[in-house]
Amino acid sequence: MSFIDQDAIELIKALPEALLITSEQGKIVYVNDALESLTEFSESDLVGKHVSHLMPSGERERLDVVAWFARWADNPDSHQLRYLSLNGVTKSGEELKFRVRVSAFVKEEESFFLVILQDITEEYQSTLDLRHAKLVSNRILAIGEDAVMTIDDEQHVRYWNKKAEEMFGYTTDEIIGKNFELLVPGSYAEKHRKQVSGFAKGTEASKLMGNRSEIKGLHKDGRVIPLEASITKTMVDGQLLISAQIRDITQRKQAEQALREKELRFRAVFENAVEAMALLSADGKILEFNSAAKDLLPNDEDPRGRDFWMLDWWAEPSEEVRLELKENVVRVSRGEVHRARAELPIGDKTHDIDFSLKAVTDSEGQVRYIIAEGRDLTNVGEST
Repeated sequence: MSFIDQDAIELIKALPEALLITSEQGKIVYVNDALESLTEFSESDLVGKHVSHLMPSGERERLDVVAWFARWADNPDSHQLRYLSLNGVTKSGEELKFRVRVSAFVKEEESFFLVILQDITEEYQSTLDLRHAKLVSNRILAIGEDAVMTIDDEQHVRYWNKKAEEMFGYTTDEIIGKNFELLVPGSYAEKHRKQVSGFAKGTEASKLMGNRSEIKGLHKDGRVIPLEASITKTMVDGQLLISAQIRDITQRKQAEQALREKELRFRAVFENAVEAMALLSADGKILEFNSAAKDLLPNDEDPRGRDFWMLDWWAEPSEEVRLELKENVVRVSRGEVHRARAELPIGDKTHDIDFSLKAVTDSEGQVRYIIAEGRDLTNVGEST
């Protein structure tokens, strides 16, 4: 290093950044303390060696590092070169990632490269992890069961996944940049506009599906679609973006309507049946009671929630009678059918009741309900 004065050598040696100097052919002629600390190589390990000694063996064969030094040195401020890096290795074999800055200088008619190395291993791994997470997220969003869209502060669509294409009928190319109101029925446009504007200006960062009422969407073919949506807002580079996860609830609403229809049909049959009927849980609790059954009770008390065997139906409601009825309910809950005749005091007359208990099972054969049915045979007996 006779071509550099002692003061300069001491200054370079104390720099906090790892630094080395190579000949034009790539032979290392100087390393500072920071480079020794970073790479674990001593000055004697490196001086006189080719600079590729600091690279993994596979990288040495793949890359002409001196040619890269020359290119970087010719244009050290290139925007493209600013983000290039080299793979490095420590003396113990640990692989590192270096960001490299190179300048060339001539001393005593000989050319040299001054190379500064910055360890970006953790930064590089974080970038890889972020890219991987973004790739995974994008793929999940692309194939998810819910439509996902993002609009900007002017309510123009900025992101649109595959499910959104299927739900609304617009391809990504057709919808990106278009106003969000293209997806809203005309009669709801003003309401949606105010809701989105209010959310954008409000303090809430997100609103989940369960906390929002049903909204309406407009398909490309003109169909109105019942929807649920979760929304969230994010600032990206100073711009507000609102993202929505949207779910088509058409099938759910149809299922709910079908269930309501079934409930109406059940009520029509159950309430208007001539025979007294009660629906019990598998353990004998009264769930439903029809009008004919209520007529057999001695008072107007609502029996729902009570144990079936505790009703004051029986002519002699003794503990023995109640226990027998309870045992019958238990047997029926195991899948048996019970049928008997019973005497019930109604008003000033005892009625002869044909009484039955029958289990109702689910698709797996488990008893879910018990139907109690009673037919008054008193008048039938009198007519014969």
